[in-house]
Amino acid sequence: MLLHNLVAIALVTVAELFAAQFAYAQTWLAPAYAGRAMLGPTIASGAVIWSHGISADSEDSEAPTPPFMARLRDGRWDTFRFNRMRANDTFAESARALVQDVHRLKQQGYRRVALAGQSFGGFLSLIGADTSAEVDAVIATAPAAFGTYSGQYDTWRANATDLYPLLARVRRARVMLFYFHGDEFDPGGRGERSRDILAERHLDYVVIDQPRQLASHWAAATQLFARMYGDCILAFLEANHFDPDAQCKGGTYWAAAPAPSRLARAPLGASLDAAAR
Repeated sequence: MLLHNLVAIALVTVAELFAAQFAYAQTWLAPAYAGRAMLGPTIASGAVIWSHGISADSEDSEAPTPPFMARLRDGRWDTFRFNRMRANDTFAESARALVQDVHRLKQQGYRRVALAGQSFGGFLSLIGADTSAEVDAVIATAPAAFGTYSGQYDTWRANATDLYPLLARVRRARVMLFYFHGDEFDPGGRGERSRDILAERHLDYVVIDQPRQLASHWAAATQLFARMYGDCILAFLEANHFDPDAQCKGGTYWAAAPAPSRLARAPLGASLDAAAR
């Protein structure tokens, strides 16, 4: 009986180890630009991990890195991709792996680690900021995880109703959100509601809602978005003399400065609830 129990325990342990290795193989952290060397934790301003979306019939891990990430790389941030295979791409498993990658980068010596994400990747980035206090900033573009108005009407509104609790649970990260005109995943009204939630939390935030010239769920993947907002995102990450009037072009936006007690940690320099342009 004892031998039988020991064998059973061994089999369970091996199975758990195999499952953990298999789960890890479904996600991997990779350089966003393989042909360019990283600056490393002692020289870089920080690290940014970008998370792609998820599709029903293709692997978004093969999707190109959005051009705005190159602006962050040129601004002396080391840039990474958090790639996932869609078969096992769930909130629980992917967020757990993402937070582990954040922890590893912090252990390597990166002073700041930011999460950026498109669509499902935006949701994952916010979950990461809810889960770990090691996440310093989030940039979520067109966050969505529950389908479109035409394709998944029954769950479509969850792109808003499940987003708001995430914003309400962000631990300490500053948050930058982008919502675009003509996004079929967007139930509407998310800009103002997001602003209200983040303001109530007294978090540093910028919400850019319906920016001019940028439309559709995929607007953040364009060169135009990078030209319009690359410097704005970089300034937000650096949090040094941040001025949305000068650095965030077009669209309705709201920006909040940090509370006086946090100015030494993260001076944004932006006025509270900047008026819409």
